Amino acid sequence: MPAWAAALVAGMTVVLASACAGPLRSELPTSADRIVVGPEIVIAARPNDEEEDPVPSWDGERYLAVWQTTRSGPTDIYGVWVSPDGTVTEQTGLPISNGPSDELFPDVEWGGDSHLVVWQDLRSHRNWEIYGNRVTRAGVVRDRQDIAIGAGAGNRRHPRVAWGDGVFLVVWMGERPGSGWDVVATRVGPDGAVLDPGGITVGTGPGDQTRPSVVWNGEAFVVVWMDGRNGESDIAAARVDPGGRLLDPEPIVVSRAPGEQSYPAVASRHGEAAVVWVDRRGTGPFALYGARLAADGRVLDPEGVPLSTTPRLHMFPAIACGERECLVLWEEEHESAAPMTRITDVVRDVRALAWEPSRAGRPFAVAPDALGNHFTAVATDGRRYLVVWKDYRSGLAGGFGRFVDPLR
Repeated sequence: MPAWAAALVAGMTVVLASACAGPLRSELPTSADRIVVGPEIVIAARPNDEEEDPVPSWDGERYLAVWQTTRSGPTDIYGVWVSPDGTVTEQTGLPISNGPSDELFPDVEWGGDSHLVVWQDLRSHRNWEIYGNRVTRAGVVRDRQDIAIGAGAGNRRHPRVAWGDGVFLVVWMGERPGSGWDVVATRVGPDGAVLDPGGITVGTGPGDQTRPSVVWNGEAFVVVWMDGRNGESDIAAARVDPGGRLLDPEPIVVSRAPGEQSYPAVASRHGEAAVVWVDRRGTGPFALYGARLAADGRVLDPEGVPLSTTPRLHMFPAIACGERECLVLWEEEHESAAPMTRITDVVRDVRALAWEPSRAGRPFAVAPDALGNHFTAVATDGRRYLVVWKDYRSGLAGGFGRFVDPLR
């Protein structure tokens, strides 16, 4: 096991603040270091609407958190600003896109002089397409007409976006009619121009290539995805340079362990890409694993590093990297293991751990006893982290967040 992800015996003291949802359970100290989890922040919660799947982005001054909402009937994309002190402005929500049909699964990244917000969109009433819009630091939605990033025949789903070397790269899973799904990308300029209107096929082959994630590593974009070419889901990756050239026509094998590996997330730290995923290589529930990719695409941890292996289901990891460590989050089946019949009956905790160059900290709770699937997301200013999620505490989805601060 590499030094940066040593066994979870060198944990961190966790100081947990109480919040409107009730006090968090504290963890026992195991080292002199501390992590502070701040009070809960309400991103979006309305009594009669579903406010789902928030995602944050740091622009150098504050965070833009975007999500999908049912407040006007079809699902639209809204946003709020979250200041470093936890103040939320545009409390009622900044309308980013009010399209004529449903808009789902937003993502957002700051680059140049704007945030690029992307989502999957059903405005054609034929198939899901990828659209976007730019939002300035001052809160101006720049594009009168949403940008058609990936449109036309065939479905496109689950977009993700990263910024590097003067361009955005937007990735998604695109339908191969009658034969499965590929991972497709296009570059978007800071002016909103779509630079690869035909798309760049990043991951293809037998079976399905799905649920991509993307990051800039300082030299190229690193795209990771669930790869089904071998019958079971593995984790694969490929690099795309700023000019749109695919550097790895034969995908990089991040993990091909026996069993199923799924739902990868990726972040970058000092030129390396840190990939995390959920992994069922034994007979138990999905655990949490990670690995690093060097800038040249070499997998530095080919066996994968076990990060959390408690005997409970792990799902939907997220990761962001600051100056000194990466923060990894996931949702974990609550220890009560109560019977569940609906999504709002699912009880899972939002858990986290901090990776440092020489070790990985002991997992701690960010949002315990939360109802539903959370689809946790995280962004950082380089030092602190804004973690956001959804839960169903009122019976309908609401968006919430907390700052996580590794004290130094």
